[in-house]
Amino acid sequence: MKYEDRPTAFIAMRFSDDHWRDKTYLAIREELEAGGYQVIRGDELKSSGPVVDEVCRLLKEADFVVIDSSGDSHNVSYELGYCHGINRDPEQTLLLRNDHHLPFNYRHYRHRVYKDIRHLRRLLRDFLSIYEPLSDDMYGYTFTFEFSESIGMGYIVNGAEFIINALLETQMTGRCELFSAEQFSIPGRFFTIGVMMRLRGKTNVPDYEAWLNIAGRVSELCKQSNGTINLVHDMSELSDKHTMNKCLIYCGAAQIEDGRIYKLLDIDEEGNFFESYFNRKQSDKK
Repeated sequence: MKYEDRPTAFIAMRFSDDHWRDKTYLAIREELEAGGYQVIRGDELKSSGPVVDEVCRLLKEADFVVIDSSGDSHNVSYELGYCHGINRDPEQTLLLRNDHHLPFNYRHYRHRVYKDIRHLRRLLRDFLSIYEPLSDDMYGYTFTFEFSESIGMGYIVNGAEFIINALLETQMTGRCELFSAEQFSIPGRFFTIGVMMRLRGKTNVPDYEAWLNIAGRVSELCKQSNGTINLVHDMSELSDKHTMNKCLIYCGAAQIEDGRIYKLLDIDEEGNFFESYFNRKQSDKK
């Protein structure tokens, strides 16, 4: 999904001249983009018409609206009142505030008050039902495959599909992040896919025995390739995220709910294994 094809999220907030130095805005933008939205703020509008008309259109038509009333901006108060006047769906509208001192005229609206940027990110993830990204000190598993010359292009995506199928079969619920790289430094034809998982309600990832069980299933699924892709168990191992970030390329993330892909995260134009997997499955249904 190209960026311009994503659902739209509009941010209404008080802003300075340089939005790229606004830490609050950048935090909101990054979390919304991780959730699959394209993000627009009032100072980024490129319309040649009256700005207020374009803002009102976005407040009415955007798939998601975030209003941060911190700083008591008159413009933001107008935008909040406009959303109330058009009866905008509260499930698609998030009100934020960095203190409890709400003006009396909209004190009755439910605001989510944040203490700092870290707290703000957590509130956004909770509202969007996005699991927290995994930290560098958490461990996952790297699957290394050997592939033959006859397979042609797309072998890494095929390997990723075997891994995703194996993960979904476990009926897991949580956040999954994928990494990959070809192993040119190793004699032969090898590529590696790293997998990180944060399970719902748990701070740990699956233990070593669970990873071995998943690896066993991946090895079975490789048989579908008629010998063109094979999992090399001796070259597959536990690894922390810091090492994966250093040695492999990030290839997207997804939230999985009870063994199904619930939400694609960090969508890009290319290179997201989960997006490729999802698109292929949708194509197979047609």
